[in-house]
Amino acid sequence: MKFQNKHLAIFAFIIVSALTIPGCAWWPFGSSNKETTSFSGSDALLTIDGVPALTVQEYEEQLDMARKANQQIDMLLQMMPNAEKDFVFRGMATAKLMKAWAQKQGIDKTEDFKKQRSQLHEAMDLQLYMKHFDEAHPINISDSDVAKFYEDKKDSIPALTLSAGGVEVSFVRFESKDKAEKFFDKVKGFKKAAAFKASAEDSKQKAGDSVINEKSSFSPSIKSAVLSFKKFPSVHMLKAEDNSYWVLFAAGKSEAKYRDPKTPEIQHGLRKMLADERKEKQLEELVDKLKTEMNVVENNKYFEEKESKKRAALQQSEPAAGQSESDESDDEEMAHGAMPVKV
Repeated sequence: MKFQNKHLAIFAFIIVSALTIPGCAWWPFGSSNKETTSFSGSDALLTIDGVPALTVQEYEEQLDMARKANQQIDMLLQMMPNAEKDFVFRGMATAKLMKAWAQKQGIDKTEDFKKQRSQLHEAMDLQLYMKHFDEAHPINISDSDVAKFYEDKKDSIPALTLSAGGVEVSFVRFESKDKAEKFFDKVKGFKKAAAFKASAEDSKQKAGDSVINEKSSFSPSIKSAVLSFKKFPSVHMLKAEDNSYWVLFAAGKSEAKYRDPKTPEIQHGLRKMLADERKEKQLEELVDKLKTEMNVVENNKYFEEKESKKRAALQQSEPAAGQSESDESDDEEMAHGAMPVKV
C-alpha cells in the first residue's frame, strides 16, 4: 500500500502543480517533450472492467500540462529510471482505479460528493476566469520605466544595496558615567579609528563599528545625535535613553553603494516588481470601472454586523484598564533622547 500511495502522491503533485500555477498552459497539446510512438491517441493505456479508463491522448495531455507548469517534473522524469511508467502512469492508474471504485459504490451520487465537486469546479473556473482577465490586460514595462523605478526604490529595496551610506563610527558603550568620562578624556583628541579601538582594547572595553543612518538598528536618539555631527573626525560622548553612556569616534560620512541596475538579474527582478506594482493598481482601477458598468451592489451591512460583533467580543475579553500608567511612564522615559554629555 505504501508503494501505491507513493505513486498517487507524485501524480497528485503533478496535477495540482499544473492546475494551480497562474499562467500555466491549462490544456496544452503537443509538447516538445512528447516522443512519437506507433500508438494513436485513442489507444487505451488502462482498461477497467473492459472499459478504457486512460487513453494515450489523455495521458500525454496531462503529462504535457504538468511539464509546462513545473520544470521539476521534467527533472524527475530525466533523473529517475522508468519514472514515467513507475510513477506517473501508475499514479494515474491508481487514481483512475479509485475513481472506478467510488463510482461503483455510488459515492459520486451522494449529495456531499456533488457539493464538493461543485465547489472545486467553481474554484478552478474562477482561476481560469482570472487568468484570461489578466492576459487581456497586459502591463508593458519599458527600459526607462525600470531605470526610474531603480532610482526611486534603490534606498528602500535591501537587495539593491551593497553598502549603506551614513556616518562611519566606532563606539564603546558604558553603564556608568564615570567610566565613560575617563575613556572619553583618554580618546577625545584621536584622529584615527584604529587608535580609538586600540585604546578601548587597552582599557578592556569592547569597541564596535557601524555605519549609522536612518535605517540603522540603533535607538532613534543615538541616530539623531550621530546624524547631526558636522565635524570629522571627531569624538563624542552621548547619553542614551536607557541611561547608558556612549563614546563614539565619528570617522566621516560615506555614500551608499548599489548593485549595477544593468545586470540581467537586477533588470529581471526590477521589471517584475514594477509590473506587480502596476498590475495591482491597474486591477483596482479596472474593478472599480467594472462595478459601475455592471451595476454591482455590495451588501456591506452583512460585514458591518460581523465586525461589530467581533469588536464587542474583543472588548469583553480585554483585561480591566490599568495599563495607562505604565504606558505613560514608558513614553516619559523614551522622551529623553541621547544628548551630548558635557565633560
